[in-house]
Amino acid sequence: MVRSWHSGNFSSPDLLPPDQFHLLPFSIPSFNFTISLGISFSFTMSVLRNIKSLAPLLDRVLVQRIKPEAKTASGIFLPEAAIKEQNEAQVLAVGPGLLDRDGKRIPMGVNAGDKVLIPQFGGNAIKVGEEEYTLFRDHDILAKIKE
Repeated sequence: MVRSWHSGNFSSPDLLPPDQFHLLPFSIPSFNFTISLGISFSFTMSVLRNIKSLAPLLDRVLVQRIKPEAKTASGIFLPEAAIKEQNEAQVLAVGPGLLDRDGKRIPMGVNAGDKVLIPQFGGNAIKVGEEEYTLFRDHDILAKIKE
């Protein structure tokens, strides 16, 4: 007998959308059955040793969030739980930009070394050693901070 499993319910295999599930055959002595799991696995396997070896493509911008001060102006050290993640970041590298219909490069809005305001969430996180970086698209950068 062949049954499929989805979200805790047993149902007929023909009721499941074939493009969303992967069939995994399992054999147990005296029993043969197939389990259909609607689970997606993702993991990152990185051979990146140095962030300088990463070159953003097209309109992508590599940034590193600026860490907030752990000490107040009066010298009091704040616990890690009290420190909020800031939306300010330093641009480390930028891609060459997108191409328009005529094949000309659309200039990027930021350059390496700029200080920018980024969204609280989004982007693609990259971890190299203990440092965290984020890749955003140029149009996701909220503002350039002029000092």
